Amino acid sequence: MISRRNFMTLASLAAGAGLIPLTAHRAGASADPLVLTAYINGQTVDRTAMLQWEARRLKVAAERLSHNLPAALAAELGALLDDSTGSVEHVAQDRQTLADVKLQLGHEAIRDLLAADIAVSSPMSAVAAAMDEWAPSKTRLSSSHGTAQGFMDWFNTRINRDDQRTMLVANPDHFLITSPRAGVQEVLEVTGGAMLASQFFIDYADNTSLPIPRDPLYPVQTAGWARISDGTKIGAVRHQLRDNPQGGFTAQLAVSFPAALPPWMFTEHQWHLACEFSNWVSAYITSTQP
Repeated sequence: MISRRNFMTLASLAAGAGLIPLTAHRAGASADPLVLTAYINGQTVDRTAMLQWEARRLKVAAERLSHNLPAALAAELGALLDDSTGSVEHVAQDRQTLADVKLQLGHEAIRDLLAADIAVSSPMSAVAAAMDEWAPSKTRLSSSHGTAQGFMDWFNTRINRDDQRTMLVANPDHFLITSPRAGVQEVLEVTGGAMLASQFFIDYADNTSLPIPRDPLYPVQTAGWARISDGTKIGAVRHQLRDNPQGGFTAQLAVSFPAALPPWMFTEHQWHLACEFSNWVSAYITSTQP
């Protein structure tokens, strides 16, 4: 008998929902693979290392959810938690399973689950941001296919359509990403290195005086301030893209946090950025295939 987990995995794969970070192959074009290369602190990130980071975060998120779920939903995470081999073989299926559970829980249950975290993290973020001093966490990602504007159009469409699955499946630390209105995202996630989840709202039209400089060599961008529910600024994003002369495109990904935060927050969030954008770029390239 096929298990519910295997059924969901097969259904996801049949629907073409799997996303593979850093290296993927275009359907029907094995001689022309999609190559995604991430750079953190100037060092190339090996695909296996990226998958291992994602696999660890999948288990952390699944472990947290499993203690707060009805038995039926907790069972969905059983195979993910029982895999003690350290293998990255099942990352594609596991990210889909984790997203399925989050979507089945729904917005209010997710907010309730993380309410205690937010009650602590929001005022702490406000205090850290009070000095109005910011420091960036940066990652660079290069894709061998696609275009800068093509990806940005795809990404903005996902936001405006409130495509929650695409937003969730990109990173295990995404617990809720929804669009209450066009160009705005409500995000509940564990930012890199944090022990608690945060809730914030990114308005991509609210990008005046961002603490991340504009790079004229990267003409395509998405940018905005991140604010907590009372309107206090706690961070900013500016992701800038350009086409590569040899084809494909490069993205300079940057998030500014309050400078008072500990150094590991900035380092770990570089991996967070590499993971989510590798998956989003993979999904974008897949969407361009006939």
